[in-house]
Amino acid sequence: MPTDRDGTLLLVEDEELLRGLVSQFLRGSGFRVVEAADGLEALDRIDRDGPFDLALVDLNLPHLSGVDVCRRLLGRWPTHPVIICSAAILSEHETALRQLGIDHYLTKPYHPETLLALVAQRLSTAA
Repeated sequence: MPTDRDGTLLLVEDEELLRGLVSQFLRGSGFRVVEAADGLEALDRIDRDGPFDLALVDLNLPHLSGVDVCRRLLGRWPTHPVIICSAAILSEHETALRQLGIDHYLTKPYHPETLLALVAQRLSTAA
């Protein structure tokens, strides 16, 4: 069911099923979603399709970590909103992400409505 939401989101998630479900849910909520299945594809999407209104990034990615993806993203657009969506957020991840100014996390598994609420909140504070 479409809403009045809009914006383009970058979804970086290596688990194909989860990526598809989250993407479908966000599209159904009115967002345009650009998907990346690993860290290198995320860099390509950042260079080719960015900037985005918000990025949803898993930490444990093939080829390049989610922290490195965030570094690249924020190196280009320092105030870009990012939400980390990961099953394991270690203290060293938190430290590195905090240094980048990222402090919004969702621990997998999460409820789609929780994700939507956090996305809406981050977009409203970034505007």
